[in-house]
Amino acid sequence: MFFRRRARKRLGEPDPSFPGMTRGRADELRTALRKAVADSGATARFDGMHGIIEHPRRGRVTLNLENLVDDVARSQHPRAAATMARSFVAAMLDDRGADILDTAELYAGLRLRVAPTTGLVPEESEIVTAASLHAFTADTAVTLVLDTEHSIRTMPLERLRPVDDLDTLVRAARTNLREELLGAPVVAQRHPGSEEHPGARFWSFESGSYYIASAPILIEDVLTSWAPGLDRSLGVLFAMPTRHVLLAREVTLGDDLLEGLGRMAPVAAQLAISRPHTVSPLLHLFHDGEVSTLSTFDQEARQLQISPTPYLLELMSQR
Repeated sequence: MFFRRRARKRLGEPDPSFPGMTRGRADELRTALRKAVADSGATARFDGMHGIIEHPRRGRVTLNLENLVDDVARSQHPRAAATMARSFVAAMLDDRGADILDTAELYAGLRLRVAPTTGLVPEESEIVTAASLHAFTADTAVTLVLDTEHSIRTMPLERLRPVDDLDTLVRAARTNLREELLGAPVVAQRHPGSEEHPGARFWSFESGSYYIASAPILIEDVLTSWAPGLDRSLGVLFAMPTRHVLLAREVTLGDDLLEGLGRMAPVAAQLAISRPHTVSPLLHLFHDGEVSTLSTFDQEARQLQISPTPYLLELMSQR
């Protein structure tokens, strides 16, 4: 009886590898993942928040489990671990992708997405590189994804070239992204500065949509809809710390601009390290159709550095 009570107590303790889960819930998810992987003819082991899969056809595949763990931890459904594990493994290991869709379904499913390019395991980096159209910020790239009923998959460009020319596919993906963003339920909130630092203000836009962090690709369109009063004449400071959050602020002059930079950069970094689905902890500038990255962040040392562009330095010198 004593040992049973002690075992039950241990299962109720926080799991050291899967944040937000008890040991019992985490073990349930690991078991479900092993079963789903075994059903595909592969084996799995775990290293912290990563699953290492030995697949007979695809070789060794390392998967980042952070998003899956967070989704299961948040769910109240009693079969969440089993159901989400099956869907996750199917999406990660099923390489059919566009081959099972007709042309109309493919065009309807394409989206542009901003994806992180740093902090990835090698397999993740290869996937993002294969799907990248171009670099977007210092730590992200614009990729093509296929959004279907059952999954959202990052699509290698070479898999899409036989379908149509890339420019045509990108135009379809951009149109679909615009419709997705402008139709998403977005909570817009203005965060004012203090009496001593009125320039330390910014807007936040938050939604359950998968694509909010991709809004900067169409930043003028989305801000016209989400914050029509935001003055974009001198440019926009923005951050996309997580998949579901966008921060933005108008570019201004003098100390007002300096205070805005000093407020937004640490907020972006803190959101990126404290919430799931991180995209970029950095602060960026949109001006005259160009995007520049304004900060660097060392997560281990918790060191943040802001480096304004010459354009911003000139504006800060004006009163």
